[in-house]
Amino acid sequence: MSARVRLGHVAVPAQNPKKLATFYGALLGLDVTLEGTLPNLGDFVFLSDHPAEQQQTLTFMTRPEAKHIAWEVESLAALKALYAAAQAKDIHLRFALNHRVTLSLYLSDPEGNSVEIFWPTGQAVDGLYTEPFDPALLEQPDAVLLALVNGSAAQ
Repeated sequence: MSARVRLGHVAVPAQNPKKLATFYGALLGLDVTLEGTLPNLGDFVFLSDHPAEQQQTLTFMTRPEAKHIAWEVESLAALKALYAAAQAKDIHLRFALNHRVTLSLYLSDPEGNSVEIFWPTGQAVDGLYTEPFDPALLEQPDAVLLALVNGSAAQ
C-alpha cells in the first residue's frame, strides 16, 4: 500500500477521561473539542492541538475496546486506493463509518490492534456523526461517496 498517510489521532482507554483531558490540556495546551457519552465509546473527550483544523488529536474514552490509532490519507483517491490494496492483500475490514467529517475504514493489524484509516471530507458537523456504510462503495465513482458524505445518498 503506497498511499501517503500521516498520524491522525490516537484513541486510548481511560478510567476518567475528563481528568486526563485536564492534565493534557494543562501540560500540552490541547483544547477540548468534544465530550460526551456514546454506546461505542463510553464517556469520552476529544482533544486537539489544532482545533480549527482537526477535531481530535488525542481521545480518551472509558470503553477499552474502542482504542485505536488513526491514519489520515490525503485524498478520496488515496482512500479508494488503500481500500483496493487491502482487498488485494486479503486484509479484512471490520467496518466502515461515515462521520461526515471523515470517511473511515476500520481494521485490525496482525496483533489485533485496531486501526482507523480516514479521509477528511472538509464537511463541518456539529457534534459526532456516525453512520455505517458499505466499504464496497469505495469501488463506485466519487460522486456516490460525496453524496453519502453530504447526506443525500441511500446507505
